[in-house]
Amino acid sequence: MKYRLGLLIAGFGLITTILSSCINSYKADIEKILNPGALPYLKDSKLIQVSSHDTTGGNNDMIMIPAGKEATILQVQGPGIITRIWFRIDSSDPYFLRRILLKMYWDNEDNPSVEVPLGDFFGSGFTYRQYVTPYLGMSSGGYTCFFPMPFEDLARIVIVNESGQELKGFYYQIDYQKLEDPISTDVGYFHAYWHRDVCTDYDSNFTILNTKGHGHIVGVNMSIQSYDHTFSFLEGDEKVFVDGEKKPSIHGTGTEDYFSSGWYFNKGEYAGPYNGLVLKDDSLGRISAYRFHIMDPIPFKKSINFTIEHGDNNKDVADYSSTVYWYQIEPHVKFPPMLKSGLRIPLRLIPPTNMIEAEKLSFNLDKIRSKVMDMSDYGAEWGGSKQLLIESGPKNEFSLSLNRLEETSYKIRVFYTRGPEYGNVDVFLGAEKVGQIKGYAPFIQPGGYLSIPDFKNLYNGLTLQFAITGKDSLSGGYFVGLDGIKLEPKRTFIQEWNVIGPFPNKLKADGSRAGMDSIYPPEIAIDKNQVYPGLNGKPLRWQVLKTPDNGFVSFDNMISPNQPAVYFALVYIHSSQSRTATLLIGSNDAIKVYYNYNKVYTQRGGRTFNPDQGRSFIKINKGWNKLLLKIENSTGRFGFYARILDRENLFQYDLNEELPSKSPVTPSNHIKRKWRYKGF
Repeated sequence: MKYRLGLLIAGFGLITTILSSCINSYKADIEKILNPGALPYLKDSKLIQVSSHDTTGGNNDMIMIPAGKEATILQVQGPGIITRIWFRIDSSDPYFLRRILLKMYWDNEDNPSVEVPLGDFFGSGFTYRQYVTPYLGMSSGGYTCFFPMPFEDLARIVIVNESGQELKGFYYQIDYQKLEDPISTDVGYFHAYWHRDVCTDYDSNFTILNTKGHGHIVGVNMSIQSYDHTFSFLEGDEKVFVDGEKKPSIHGTGTEDYFSSGWYFNKGEYAGPYNGLVLKDDSLGRISAYRFHIMDPIPFKKSINFTIEHGDNNKDVADYSSTVYWYQIEPHVKFPPMLKSGLRIPLRLIPPTNMIEAEKLSFNLDKIRSKVMDMSDYGAEWGGSKQLLIESGPKNEFSLSLNRLEETSYKIRVFYTRGPEYGNVDVFLGAEKVGQIKGYAPFIQPGGYLSIPDFKNLYNGLTLQFAITGKDSLSGGYFVGLDGIKLEPKRTFIQEWNVIGPFPNKLKADGSRAGMDSIYPPEIAIDKNQVYPGLNGKPLRWQVLKTPDNGFVSFDNMISPNQPAVYFALVYIHSSQSRTATLLIGSNDAIKVYYNYNKVYTQRGGRTFNPDQGRSFIKINKGWNKLLLKIENSTGRFGFYARILDRENLFQYDLNEELPSKSPVTPSNHIKRKWRYKGF
């Protein structure tokens, strides 16, 4: 019986092997087509080219695509595999690289597997730069792609012209191998996805790809423009999380290292088979670079989350764009909606932050008409994608009053627009002419800003006068386009602090940190002669830390390696009489502020920090007052900003004064409780 059963099992296995062999024999051997090592082997396929050749026999080998229209340049039945794509483009739009979209669909799918601005797909979204690799390139005005793109039933490639102008000439050749047999089920389909964040003003990593399915990544290119032209974003590490893992299986050592370079790409532009630098522009703070994962593809079976820091610990603010290339089994996760074409344009100037948008201001226009204008078709530089269009005429005048200004001194920036119907404007502050705006440009574009330095705020406000003085001979009108006003205060920060730390910031069961809810010795009593046990048992003493000119008191160099911790900063404030004042705070991550033993301000973490993010109104008692800051770090950059508005220089600061025994301040009840910081 056992013998017969064994024969049965063996026979079944033999039949399975034969059937499997027969099935596999009817699968296309695409490796024989694509592998250079198999070049001498004869091919069971037919090469077909679809192109823009002139069907009349002439030399007009192109198609024209009207503005706002799309053209299907390939629609062929499978099975097959695209092996080469070549484009040449004649466009009058200076931003056609971003405003022309490339879409690819496989096997009758409704959602594209490729949806990328054309320039970014081929390696650079900023501007044309010649380079050649085995997979992508731009050479002598031609754009080439040699990524193999298999399909079973149907391949469709669509070009979408969102430039706003007729695409005068689109030349193309697409080569594909027509296969005799079906494609194996373990062959992935080609995908490409583009993502842009104009302003990385957040604490989390920039996302290159976050998707589900079974596949592997084969390449990435990035176009980054720094807001401060320092290229500090190159310190950002790539972090790749595969199949839902909580810790990255890939944790890089820097952006330039990811692209297999080093020292900030200091050798200039270069191109290699698998990695290279397409563009480095120091004047604009721009870099475009690529990395192909050919010998080191990144496989995933369920999901992948490919991210990169924007600068060390995400502290750099920049314009990030990425294109990622990968293969996966269909279906794929639908891509997020593509940005409007205007919002894909590379930045021509750095957008202002913390600006008062013009449409939210109250201008005195008399009888001049105005309207709020959507600017999303013209670029990503305008605040809220809007501007205030003032439909002024020759010799018109209007004004803007800004009241209740609390700072001592300001630098004023007026952000404006230029365009074909815009005029010239003289700007006055009081009776003094402080600048001129020349509004004409052949197309609507950001004009930059008019800078008015060191305005002294003596009367709690200011009035700007705008006078139309004429126009360029080519301009069709006298309009004025205003994006907004930025008031940059001349800040005076508390100049030095007593600081102590790092104290431990333990992880709780729910994943949060215990630091903000624990009581540490400085919250109970100040004893500058006492030594306390700190993080990892390190002995802690109070020390003096001076505030740099930019106002940011940093603990980054005081805790190495960077890790969760708690610090305290202490200063005493003296006033000749009792008065109310405004305390301004900026922090990362969380912060608590104790003023004369009372908690007056709390901010939890999870934000990018700047000066004056939070404010608290405090009563300054006559004599000495105590200000204690408790600052928590969970991850990333670590420090704070702190200042008190003091237009008349009424307050004095000292590190060593104590509250007098007859001070009206009484410690709160919670301060009298037993210490709850373990280890003391």
